[in-house]
Amino acid sequence: MSLPSKKAIQVDENITDYQYKMLNLEMVLRYDDTKCLECGFCHRVCPVTTQIVDGKEVPLKRTAIGTPEQMNIKSDKKTVVDLDKCIWCGSCTWICPGYTLELFIDGQKKLLLVENGSLPEFEEEIRELEDGRKVRKVVEGSIKITCNETDEKIIENFVDECAVGAMSRKEKDIEVDINKCILCFKCTEASKNYENISVEVHRDRFKQVKGEPGSVWNGIMLRVLGKEGKIKGIISRTQNKLADAVMRLLGREFIEE
Repeated sequence: MSLPSKKAIQVDENITDYQYKMLNLEMVLRYDDTKCLECGFCHRVCPVTTQIVDGKEVPLKRTAIGTPEQMNIKSDKKTVVDLDKCIWCGSCTWICPGYTLELFIDGQKKLLLVENGSLPEFEEEIRELEDGRKVRKVVEGSIKITCNETDEKIIENFVDECAVGAMSRKEKDIEVDINKCILCFKCTEASKNYENISVEVHRDRFKQVKGEPGSVWNGIMLRVLGKEGKIKGIISRTQNKLADAVMRLLGREFIEE
């Protein structure tokens, strides 16, 4: 096997190890499909964005991690990783509300961007779902759902979209239990498939942040809180200032095209 090498290793039917092996370093991003909430946070914090060009420029965001639909990868898993784009920075692990992702460096759990102060530690609110899974809430804000749907079956279907059981139907309206809601992106994305239901989420701030992180944190924070609007695509990773900054902080640089 030539080095460096990248491959996806199916540990069992639910766990996948995304491995990046170099001569003197091995990094593994471990994904557990049973824990995935399809919340969308990993897709938002990933510092890698590229632009797909097919004859002309198409403003389509692509990151290294997301749903199969977002990544244009056929899979029955809730979330997939693009090995060609992933830089194993651990940003997705750092924010994952469902403890779905773990980053191992030479066999040890590590988040170098936290250790070197580039990403902060933050206060988190841990909750337990009815099925026993633990989740954490990492941002504060509000959510408003407008329901003009008259078909109660469709309303029930939408309510079931919530990964943490925070939504319920009250006659022909939808109520949100803010004590359960983690202000993720799942219902917002799902509402695109419901003509008469709309969702408005305001992610105002991260919960209490410790320390004074730098520019990488600022870039990631803007993406999660949505204050930058849509992320503009770029043609290559080496033109991505945020990804380049992350790589420098990790002590690595892109050497691949």
